[in-house]
Amino acid sequence: MNEVMQTILSRRSIRRYEQRQLAEEDLQTILKAGAFAPSAMNQQSWHFTVIQNRAVIDSIAAAAGKALGRGESFAPFYNAPTLILAFGQEGAISPVSDASLALENMFLAAASLGIGSCWINCVIDFFEGTPQGKAMRKTLGIPDGYRCIGSGIFGYPAEQPQPKPRRDGTVNFIR
Repeated sequence: MNEVMQTILSRRSIRRYEQRQLAEEDLQTILKAGAFAPSAMNQQSWHFTVIQNRAVIDSIAAAAGKALGRGESFAPFYNAPTLILAFGQEGAISPVSDASLALENMFLAAASLGIGSCWINCVIDFFEGTPQGKAMRKTLGIPDGYRCIGSGIFGYPAEQPQPKPRRDGTVNFIR
């Protein structure tokens, strides 16, 4: 089996991380993989905000927990040392697909480097649906004209979960 398929089949969502920060070279490789994702008409309509400051990550989690009614002890980022927020340019042809594909490229690049990752969805409701999230966008330097698509957490895995069985009946052939 080739290395790409091996990475795809072995990648898992990680929810327990070591606290050491990503090496800068690895972070740049992950971001480059995102920048080379396919996008509709090559618009590259994404914008990423990389947060590696624990206090800022924790403040986003607390604000999101409070605003979304989950309490200030809400911990959606599983203590990962790096959070990458993904935004898509409003008015682009396909900003949701573009940013989602970029995140997936980042997840696969991370896995190929021995770095764990996990998609975190609650940021969408926070940044798009609450006044607190909209205000925090300014603090984080997120440009106007972009909407939150999702986020990924990244770090060195504290454990590697086993794969769950794949569902049957998800492919239909017409030949």
